[in-house]
Amino acid sequence: MVLNLTVKVHPVVLFQIVNAYERRNLDRTSILGTLLGTIDKNCVEVSNCFVVPHSISPQDGTVSIEMHIADTMYKLNKQVHPSEVIVGWWATGFEVTSIAVPINDYYARQCPNPVHLLVDTTLRSGKMGIKGFVQVDIGVPEGSQGAMFSPVPVDLTQYPPEAVALKTLVKTRMTGKVEPKAELPQITDATTEFEDAITLVLSYVEDVLSDKVTPDNSVGRNLLKLVQAVPKMSREDLDNMMSANIKDLLMAMYLSQLTRVQTQLNEKLLMTSNNIMNLNN
Repeated sequence: MVLNLTVKVHPVVLFQIVNAYERRNLDRTSILGTLLGTIDKNCVEVSNCFVVPHSISPQDGTVSIEMHIADTMYKLNKQVHPSEVIVGWWATGFEVTSIAVPINDYYARQCPNPVHLLVDTTLRSGKMGIKGFVQVDIGVPEGSQGAMFSPVPVDLTQYPPEAVALKTLVKTRMTGKVEPKAELPQITDATTEFEDAITLVLSYVEDVLSDKVTPDNSVGRNLLKLVQAVPKMSREDLDNMMSANIKDLLMAMYLSQLTRVQTQLNEKLLMTSNNIMNLNN
């Protein structure tokens, strides 16, 4: 049994699951696959996945997994992402079914304490529900034994590039089409959002100090962690750090633009030289 286990899922995993569900055969009500990622103590970070074909016998309800396909897919993924290992399996649906036990037994041979991620693609609750489980043994000593799936918390996490992509994706819901922004406009938008967040936090703290709002202990603990995470530096040091980072960004943008122009010039020179050679011939 795993205690205090936390599962962190990247958005790309959910996109892959939804895409696989939309591309399934019409006679399939659910699909399943392998979860890939990393394990750090009691934290499982899921960063990738793939579909594993399976079939369920209509006579006795037994499930058959295409293990050779699962092994081949894992070996191919290992060549691209060596750090990713099998951390569990996923399935679509709104509840854990009876076939979960034999499938989990298969993945238990691939990794210790496999995580079962259940994604509700039917939108029964009006949104795509995401649940995590781990199998635990139950029973009495020297008596009947069984297994149950115990829920574990699931959090969504993201890398900075994923955050930019998600914000752009959300904007497409409102306008239908959004062009990707350059680096400086993105910094401007992020700074504006940061300023709005600071204004909201300061307003909340002032209301608490003036007894206008009842203090929340969880908010206070998060504010304490936030203050402790900020390095102690003077305003001059902060300005110097920001100035240096902006200079580095501008230099990187200048070099990228210079490289693109150089590539375009080379292509045009090659085309011109080829035309001249064709005329001479």
